[in-house]
Amino acid sequence: MDTSKYFLAVLVAFFVGCSSDSRVAGNSAETGSPELAGILVLDNGKPAARTKVQCVPGKYNIIVASEAEQVLPSAFETETDENGNYEFDTIPSGSFSLEAFHQESGQMLLLQNLNAEEDEPLAVNDTLRNSGTVKLLVPGAFRENQGGEAIVIGTTIRRRVSVQNGKIVVDSLPADTFELIVYMDGMSPFGFKDVSVKPEETTVWGDSVTYTFKAPLALPEEIDSLGTVVSDFPLAIRLTGMEIAFDSAEVVNGRWEAVRISQDGNRSKKLPITQTYFDASAKEAVFWVSVDSLNVSDSLELHFDNTMDPAYAKDVFPTNRSYSLVWHFDSGLAPVDDGAEKGYFEGLPTGAVAADGVVGRGVELDEGDVIVVENSSAADSSRKVNLNYDGSEYFCFSVWVKLGNLEAEQTIFKKSKEYALRYVPEKGFVVDLWVPDSSSDSVKYAWSSGMSDIKAGEWEYVAFSRHTISQSNFYVNDRKIETEPEQIAWTGVRELVDFEVGGFTGTIDELMLGSCYRDDAWTRLTYLNQRPENYWPVVTAK
Repeated sequence: MDTSKYFLAVLVAFFVGCSSDSRVAGNSAETGSPELAGILVLDNGKPAARTKVQCVPGKYNIIVASEAEQVLPSAFETETDENGNYEFDTIPSGSFSLEAFHQESGQMLLLQNLNAEEDEPLAVNDTLRNSGTVKLLVPGAFRENQGGEAIVIGTTIRRRVSVQNGKIVVDSLPADTFELIVYMDGMSPFGFKDVSVKPEETTVWGDSVTYTFKAPLALPEEIDSLGTVVSDFPLAIRLTGMEIAFDSAEVVNGRWEAVRISQDGNRSKKLPITQTYFDASAKEAVFWVSVDSLNVSDSLELHFDNTMDPAYAKDVFPTNRSYSLVWHFDSGLAPVDDGAEKGYFEGLPTGAVAADGVVGRGVELDEGDVIVVENSSAADSSRKVNLNYDGSEYFCFSVWVKLGNLEAEQTIFKKSKEYALRYVPEKGFVVDLWVPDSSSDSVKYAWSSGMSDIKAGEWEYVAFSRHTISQSNFYVNDRKIETEPEQIAWTGVRELVDFEVGGFTGTIDELMLGSCYRDDAWTRLTYLNQRPENYWPVVTAK
């Protein structure tokens, strides 16, 4: 049935009847008494003075009325006096609604399904209340900020609406239960029955979707213990089609929350969590959670609720705690933004394309491709972090790289005369650190991994941390490199250039650079968490 034609027919019939016979509403014209009267007050008990009041036919549709160039008869509109009194000599025959709006306070009243009997005047006294908001959980694809209109059937209420975080948001609705019809731009109208609104509250209309998962932090069998306390540790949590319904729009339109649960059942505060990767076609999603204190007897609990807005914490990788640059490559060739800490560096790629990654989506490079990190050559006083390293501070990085061949020397990333990661045939992965010294010859230190377990076309995890020259950590996958670095004299003249990624043929993912020292436990757990297969931890339904 074409609802718009139906409402139009009802509306036209109503106005024709009303204009041709004043007695259709009752007999007040004969008796001189009002058909409807009452007193309206605000929610603070004061009279609702100078309030606009309207009587509206039960099937009135304001959009159809506008198309038919019809308006409510003036007899169906009035205003309260200073004491909140109102009256109507003529009201619609049959079922009608009473609307009231107090402009000064913004409070509203909607009473539906009122009926006036012949020769029996109707008295309606009531209280205006603050308006509420409705968020409609509607299946289907909507563009963010897509616009439209919503109306309440049987009223003159007409609101502009927009899509926010995947939900259609309708503001300033009266406290009542009613039928809502939404007209989104370029779409057929769709209706919602029994939408209940409470004053000053947000009502979520639609099917509620929730998920709760548990991720035990017990270590994999090949790891005996941590050895040290690991805090503020970022964990990648993967979800697949086995856990959530990727064909459901609600999955991306709600919020995920995470807490740590100890063995005795105590729950931590909510942990920082952010979604970085979501591929509905591949049925894969990745969330990063910052675990405040990692205890292998604890578990993470992840909870999803589609009635909440997806407002995620931004401090999973805070630059005020060692991170200078974090690159997931999941949403383009730009590092993770930490605007609050002013630790954001723009990435300018040449020739790079998206590729299958370790955790989410990596980036594929040819030998001539490069990603230049803009404004990273010299320290910037407007930023709280920078990508410079002068040899006297902590320094660390971790990265996953898949080399296309092992026959030629290749650069993974570099910052000229400061630090670099290269691949050299027969030597394996080589970490270069240039350490200037004003009183003696400056030295470049070069740590070599050797070729053990490095294979072309396979993902390799490379991680390095330095506290002092004598205290450094170097890993390839889960193998710790114990060899001493080679020492090479140099002039000590620095070339301040931007940080660059590229100079090899292959794929790179999960590049993290910082000014701190990562011990064995941190480094090995990062490998276990990010490796492509048999990763840790694994979520299970709770």
